[in-house]
Amino acid sequence: MTEPFRPEQVEEKATEVYITELLALADKIKLVREVVRKDADSLDRRMLRAGYVRSLWKQTEETLPALIREARAAEKSVADVAATLGVTESYVYRVLRQGDEQ
Repeated sequence: MTEPFRPEQVEEKATEVYITELLALADKIKLVREVVRKDADSLDRRMLRAGYVRSLWKQTEETLPALIREARAAEKSVADVAATLGVTESYVYRVLRQGDEQ
């Protein structure tokens, strides 16, 4: 014999489905929050790294003209100096001209 239809069964099943969907949504929200936190951490780390590198560059930039003149005095080619330092050849020539003017 089959059990008679009860409206409460529909309500219970609907509630069960609804709760399951809510829990799944909560899990998705949790994952999104973790990703956002990781990105935020990553941004902070990248900013700190960029600040550190910029600070090092500022220190190096002050001594770069002397380093370029020293490299040329050691008979390094302008092309080699530029490539090694990651600057253009025109920058190397400009630094050398400014050194001659001093």
